[in-house]
Amino acid sequence: MESYFEKRSALFNASSEFSCPDGCDRHGCKEPALHISISLVDLLAISVASGRKVFDLFKKECKIGFDPIEEGEPWLGKVSIELRKPCSFLVGRECSVYPGRPMACALFPEYSLMVGNREELLEREIFRNFPCIQNPCSIPRRRRETLQKVMEMSFQENFLSDFYLFGISPFVLDLKAIAGKGLNGIRISEEGKAELPHRCIEDLLSQILEQGGYLQEWEAKMEQFDRAEGLKQFMKMKEWTDQMAMTAHRSLPPVAYQFDGNRLFPIHRCK
Repeated sequence: MESYFEKRSALFNASSEFSCPDGCDRHGCKEPALHISISLVDLLAISVASGRKVFDLFKKECKIGFDPIEEGEPWLGKVSIELRKPCSFLVGRECSVYPGRPMACALFPEYSLMVGNREELLEREIFRNFPCIQNPCSIPRRRRETLQKVMEMSFQENFLSDFYLFGISPFVLDLKAIAGKGLNGIRISEEGKAELPHRCIEDLLSQILEQGGYLQEWEAKMEQFDRAEGLKQFMKMKEWTDQMAMTAHRSLPPVAYQFDGNRLFPIHRCK
């Protein structure tokens, strides 16, 4: 595991010309609307860099995140572990776990600029105060190749995390069956448009997951990471999930899950 973390950390900065601008207020580390999904490998790397136990990090620094798949469709999304914001590992303007920072942090903003349209990124409200988006750095060819390698590693790590915790990757939920319970959070904008704060959806999801016993099951799995045998089993699992990830279809599976009461059942999504 140690050699894997060393390789991972080296790739994070290899051939990169990017550094956070001095004038940046570290919006990406503080802004709750910018969701940072992390894998269990990310959590292990943070544990090594910080000296804290994995279960302690999971309980205090993470939350269950829900990321809508399509804009304008808030009730269908992927479940993941996310860092709480503002990030507690930001000390002043520096990341205290920089060598073991999450993949998502290491890829931003270069990967977004490499595969995305800068003009479209600038149109997004959340990025209007990001100097790294407003004045992007150059991305050399070798760095582009490295970013692609890191992205492949990220896919494998997320695939492993999903399978370990949820038994499927990605773990897609259709929350429309419980939407009525969250409608009290709807607000009307000045333009008369109905808006539902994403926090309300995640709070509702966490509440029902706890009632159904799912959060407790996931916490029990996380406790295993602080035991040698549990970590050994996880790394053994990585060997075969990496192979599965290589052949996995990158689009969403035809099956999502939906709540009936506080229990989850599989449903077939319409394509």
